[in-house]
Amino acid sequence: MSVHPKSGFKRQRCSACKCQDKFNFYVPDEIWREIVPFQYLNKVVCLQCFDEFARKKNIDYSHSIDTLYFAGSQATFKFHTLAAQNVS
Repeated sequence: MSVHPKSGFKRQRCSACKCQDKFNFYVPDEIWREIVPFQYLNKVVCLQCFDEFARKKNIDYSHSIDTLYFAGSQATFKFHTLAAQNVS
Protein backbone atom coordinates (compact mmCIF):
# COMPACT_ATOMS: atom_id res chain seq x y z
CA MET A 1 0.00 0.00 0.00
CA SER A 2 1.36 3.44 -0.81
CA VAL A 3 0.22 6.75 0.61
CA HIS A 4 0.11 9.85 -1.54
CA PRO A 5 2.29 12.32 0.44
CA LYS A 6 0.07 15.40 0.08
CA SER A 7 -3.43 13.99 0.20
CA GLY A 8 -3.12 11.05 2.55
CA PHE A 9 -5.09 8.88 0.09
CA LYS A 10 -3.88 5.31 0.34
CA ARG A 11 -3.24 3.18 -2.70
CA GLN A 12 -3.78 -0.50 -2.15
CA ARG A 13 -3.53 -3.57 -4.34
CA CYS A 14 -6.68 -5.27 -5.53
CA SER A 15 -6.95 -8.78 -4.13
CA ALA A 16 -8.65 -10.03 -7.30
CA CYS A 17 -6.46 -8.63 -10.12
CA LYS A 18 -3.42 -7.45 -8.11
CA CYS A 19 -3.40 -4.00 -9.75
CA GLN A 20 -2.47 -0.93 -7.74
CA ASP A 21 -5.87 0.55 -7.03
CA LYS A 22 -6.08 4.32 -7.59
CA PHE A 23 -9.81 4.65 -6.87
CA ASN A 24 -11.35 4.50 -3.41
CA PHE A 25 -15.10 3.98 -3.21
CA TYR A 26 -17.73 2.91 -0.72
CA VAL A 27 -20.88 0.85 -1.21
CA PRO A 28 -23.25 -0.31 1.54
CA ASP A 29 -22.31 -3.63 3.15
CA GLU A 30 -25.40 -5.37 1.73
CA ILE A 31 -24.38 -4.46 -1.83
CA TRP A 32 -20.75 -5.46 -1.19
CA ARG A 33 -21.77 -8.88 0.16
CA GLU A 34 -24.15 -9.44 -2.73
CA ILE A 35 -21.57 -8.61 -5.43
CA VAL A 36 -18.10 -9.55 -4.15
CA PRO A 37 -17.16 -13.26 -4.19
CA PHE A 38 -16.69 -14.84 -0.76
CA GLN A 39 -12.90 -15.12 -1.04
CA TYR A 40 -12.60 -11.31 -1.45
CA LEU A 41 -15.26 -10.14 1.03
CA ASN A 42 -12.82 -8.77 3.61
CA LYS A 43 -10.19 -7.65 1.14
CA VAL A 44 -9.48 -4.76 -1.21
CA VAL A 45 -11.30 -5.00 -4.54
CA CYS A 46 -10.70 -2.35 -7.20
CA LEU A 47 -13.61 -0.59 -8.87
CA GLN A 48 -12.96 -2.36 -12.18
CA CYS A 49 -13.14 -5.82 -10.57
CA PHE A 50 -16.16 -4.79 -8.47
CA ASP A 51 -17.90 -3.65 -11.64
CA GLU A 52 -17.07 -6.94 -13.40
CA PHE A 53 -18.33 -9.00 -10.44
CA ALA A 54 -21.58 -6.99 -10.54
CA ARG A 55 -21.89 -7.50 -14.31
CA LYS A 56 -21.44 -11.26 -13.99
CA LYS A 57 -24.20 -11.38 -11.36
CA ASN A 58 -26.35 -8.82 -13.23
CA ILE A 59 -26.60 -6.56 -10.17
CA ASP A 60 -27.27 -2.85 -10.60
CA TYR A 61 -25.12 -0.92 -8.11
CA SER A 62 -25.23 2.35 -10.08
CA HIS A 63 -26.98 4.28 -7.29
CA SER A 64 -24.75 2.90 -4.53
CA ILE A 65 -21.65 5.08 -5.02
CA ASP A 66 -22.02 8.71 -3.95
CA THR A 67 -18.34 9.68 -3.81
CA LEU A 68 -15.34 8.39 -5.70
CA TYR A 69 -11.75 9.26 -4.79
CA PHE A 70 -8.83 9.15 -7.22
CA ALA A 71 -5.23 9.11 -5.99
CA GLY A 72 -2.88 9.84 -8.87
CA SER A 73 0.85 10.41 -8.83
CA GLN A 74 0.55 14.14 -9.48
CA ALA A 75 -2.90 15.01 -8.11
CA THR A 76 -5.82 13.63 -6.14
CA PHE A 77 -9.52 14.18 -6.76
CA LYS A 78 -12.81 13.67 -4.97
CA PHE A 79 -15.77 13.11 -7.31
CA HIS A 80 -19.45 13.33 -6.31
CA THR A 81 -22.08 11.47 -8.28
CA LEU A 82 -24.59 13.75 -9.98
CA ALA A 83 -26.29 11.05 -12.00
CA ALA A 84 -25.81 7.31 -12.46
CA GLN A 85 -27.39 4.59 -14.52
CA ASN A 86 -27.04 0.90 -15.14
CA VAL A 87 -25.66 0.19 -18.62
CA SER A 88 -26.83 -3.38 -19.12
